[in-house]
Amino acid sequence: MAFKTLLVPLDKSHLNHKVLTTALNIAERFDAQVVTLRIRKEVAALDMEDEDHTRIDLDIIDNETQALVDETVKTLGPGAAGRITADVRSGPVVDTIVAAAEELQADLIVMGTHGRRGVAEFFTGSTTEQVVAKTPVSVMVIKPSGFPYLRD
Repeated sequence: MAFKTLLVPLDKSHLNHKVLTTALNIAERFDAQVVTLRIRKEVAALDMEDEDHTRIDLDIIDNETQALVDETVKTLGPGAAGRITADVRSGPVVDTIVAAAEELQADLIVMGTHGRRGVAEFFTGSTTEQVVAKTPVSVMVIKPSGFPYLRD
């Protein structure tokens, strides 16, 4: 199987660097593109004025994502820079990831899982589990070191 487009949803996790590094290594091997996706959970207003905190929030997320991309590219070398673009969207997390994968015609979604289980996850499953269940796209899940021992 050849990959052309990899979608990498990112949150504020310590796993982001590991997830992005993995995706960029795969992209280099298959000469593919990586699209990072950051999501603001609340739906953004259509009217984006300076006084509107929505625009500011999206700009902050965009800046954070770009800083992570820049840091990762430094460790992987300049060839990685041409393979990666960033996308910032707003909306429900799982549905936004699934929709982005469809729109981008992604061949693979690379995302992390934290191994935590709260009451909400007990009933609905983690974000990663929900994405796996809802998308026809293959999903590679990156776990933190010591994963089986992290459960609450």
